[in-house]
Amino acid sequence: MNTNRAEYLPHEGVMLEEISSIIKDVPTGNFVDATYGFGSHFNLSTIHDHLNFIGFDRDLDSINNSNNVHNVYHLNFSDIYKFLSQNNHLPLSGIMYDFGLSSHQIDSKHRGFSFQNNSPLDMRMDMLQDLSAASIVNNYSEEKLTKVLKAYSEDRYSNKISKKIIESRPVLTTNELVKAIKEALPRQNPIFTEKTIRRIFQALRIEVNDELNEITFSLNSIKKSIKKKGIILCISYHSLEDKIVKKFFNELTTFCICEPSVPICKCDIEQQFSYPGKKKYLPTEKEKESNPRSKSAIMRYVVKL
Repeated sequence: MNTNRAEYLPHEGVMLEEISSIIKDVPTGNFVDATYGFGSHFNLSTIHDHLNFIGFDRDLDSINNSNNVHNVYHLNFSDIYKFLSQNNHLPLSGIMYDFGLSSHQIDSKHRGFSFQNNSPLDMRMDMLQDLSAASIVNNYSEEKLTKVLKAYSEDRYSNKISKKIIESRPVLTTNELVKAIKEALPRQNPIFTEKTIRRIFQALRIEVNDELNEITFSLNSIKKSIKKKGIILCISYHSLEDKIVKKFFNELTTFCICEPSVPICKCDIEQQFSYPGKKKYLPTEKEKESNPRSKSAIMRYVVKL
């Protein structure tokens, strides 16, 4: 599992050149940037004028700081299809998801995403929602908290960490959470301690924002609304995200699951999309050197048949 999630995205989006090369071949029409951020990927619209870009973000900071000429809306992934349908924006020439966090979220002194800043334990992407990281660590039962940490961090010390968090309540700041995590761990190399802290912060953030369910719901809702030769493109940053995308794309590109011995297909599975070549793309060494926060990115995309 890639646990370097806390080395998130800067304002500059990853693999811009690769994405630009991909979208130049999609058909004319509406193209969705499902994670606007600060518009780095959306800015590709200036060189691909056959596409009408529509942006979405669940973070109001991104919406309020968006370019005035950009068409951007404050919605979660799971709300995108309904909005597009109600506003007659379907079918799409393509949709692009970037599951990374923006630098402004990580570097913020009050959002609580990073253990490297002492701030309130928040982690909400949408500041209008009620559930925060503080709510989880202070109100979840030990059983429920352990389940979250195990599922979303896959850290072997999840049980001990959950127990220590419960004992340390109230835990209201990132520093207090880090202290509880460290106290739960056996003496070990500081590098491994930091990796565990990253994993636990990742787990809480996923739970706060229901990230994996948002991804799954949105992908499944949009898959039938892509034009011929249109694309679905996803950039993931840890194995839990990439596993969802990989499974989803494999299902879309499957054309038959019958036993090879069966002479005529009886499963009636019709292939909807195809991989254009490679099944995954990684940042170049040059990009990883200039932008270390991109090094865990995995990009996958499929094309509608």
